[in-house]
Amino acid sequence: MKCRMCGFEFDENEVANRGCSSCGKHDNCNQIHCPNCGFGNHPELDEEFEFIKKIKERFKNRKKSSS
Repeated sequence: MKCRMCGFEFDENEVANRGCSSCGKHDNCNQIHCPNCGFGNHPELDEEFEFIKKIKERFKNRKKSSS
């Protein structure tokens, strides 16, 4: 996984404490905190971000071809 805040790449399966210790959602927390900066990353958002990147690239390509 790549942290969305600092860009640090890490294996989310090797993170000892996947969720935060202060939110109270220990059993059902979907966040994986970056071992470098502590930012809470949501793994399910990776697919959404990839989809958004693809759409932006299509618009960029369409704009170049119409110019």
